[in-house]
Amino acid sequence: MRKRLHILIVIIAIIVMSSIAFCEPGSQEDPLVTLSYVQKRIEQVKFYLDEKLNPAIETSNNNATQIQTLVEENKQLKEKIANLQSSGSAALDVVELKDGQTLICNAGTEIILRGGSATAIASDLGGLSDTTAGEDIQMNQKIPNNHLLIVPRSDGRGVLVPKYAIFMVRGSYEVR
Repeated sequence: MRKRLHILIVIIAIIVMSSIAFCEPGSQEDPLVTLSYVQKRIEQVKFYLDEKLNPAIETSNNNATQIQTLVEENKQLKEKIANLQSSGSAALDVVELKDGQTLICNAGTEIILRGGSATAIASDLGGLSDTTAGEDIQMNQKIPNNHLLIVPRSDGRGVLVPKYAIFMVRGSYEVR
C-alpha cells in the first residue's frame, strides 16, 4: 500500500509538472511579453502623461509670463515714484525767499504763500491760477496768503518777493 501511495504521488507530481512545463506561452500561468508590446505600453503611458501634464505646463508658462509682466510694471512704478519723490512733487517744500528773490516754477507746480508778501510774475499767455479764489492773478498783482496757486505752463511764471516770504511749494521750481 505504501508502494501504491508512492506511485500515486509520483504520478500526481508528473501530471502537475507536465502541466506547468507544457502550458501555453503567453497565458496567465506563463506570461510572455515581446519588445513591441512593452514599447506600445510605454507610448500609451507617455501619451497619458502628456495629456495630463501639458495643460498644467501651459498654465505654468502663462503664469510665469504674467508674473514677469507684473514684475516689469512694478519696477516701472517704483522708478516713477522715486522720480516723483526726487523732484519734490510728492511733498510740499518749505521755501524761504529774501529781498528781491524770485520763485520761477514749471507747469503744474503748486504754490501757497504762508507768510510775508509777494507779487505775481506772469507771461504773455496769462498769470497764476488762484484755485482758492477762482481767478487768474496777473503780472505784479499781490499774492493772497494761504491761497493755492497753480502755474499752468513752464514759461517763466512765478512770484517776486520784495522783502521776505515763506512759501509751501509742490513741484519743480527754481529760486533766483
